[in-house]
Amino acid sequence: MTARITAAALALGLLATAATAGAALYSFTDENGVTHYTNLPSDTRFRRVSGTPPSAGASQSGATGIDAEKYEGEITRLANEHGVDPALVKAVIKAESNYDNRAISRAGALGLMQLMPETARLRNVANPFNPVQNIEGGVRHLKYLLSTFDDLKLVLAAYNAGENAVRRHGGIPPYAETRNYVTTVLSHYGRYGGLVPGEAPAAGAPAARPAQTAQIHSFVNDEGTRVFTNVPWQYVETPGWRREATP
Repeated sequence: MTARITAAALALGLLATAATAGAALYSFTDENGVTHYTNLPSDTRFRRVSGTPPSAGASQSGATGIDAEKYEGEITRLANEHGVDPALVKAVIKAESNYDNRAISRAGALGLMQLMPETARLRNVANPFNPVQNIEGGVRHLKYLLSTFDDLKLVLAAYNAGENAVRRHGGIPPYAETRNYVTTVLSHYGRYGGLVPGEAPAAGAPAARPAQTAQIHSFVNDEGTRVFTNVPWQYVETPGWRREATP
């Protein structure tokens, strides 16, 4: 209940700010239940929030898309400062908010790394909509989870469902959302240059990995079809495919 009230209050605050400034505010709720707010709509799903004035010349289809590059410097700096792989931070942000620093979920999670209000307070985040504060809070939380669990999949499950849920179930909780979340983050992690599933950092030592040439993986299925890829997640997770030994 508290989280819902907090999310509603924040949304009303954004609405009031937009109205005072005379700017339009747009929103949409995505398939994961995350509500996105912006004054520069970058997606055709955005609709103007009632009570805010239309922006002169605003276009819902002409804005530049949200991308990791916008926060590249801060992500790298903060991740390295706290000993967390920047690629992992990018993957979590991509899965959590798609780089929308004003995102609010149905449960009340806030900002780029979708921090719950309690987590934000615990990680000393005063303004969860401030990108730098939110990223640092999320990185601190990831560092804590990486030092708590020795399996990256459990770290991600705990980030999504809470560490108590992981302990209670003795592994990834049997929630469809959490299982999908873990797979999604691992997929993004591969794209951003992360680890192969199962190669979780050792507990207490989640050091950032240096840049390196992408590794090519070979997979073959039961029909003899062979593929080569540097993003192996879909084949690792799909029955019928097996990884071939790297020469």
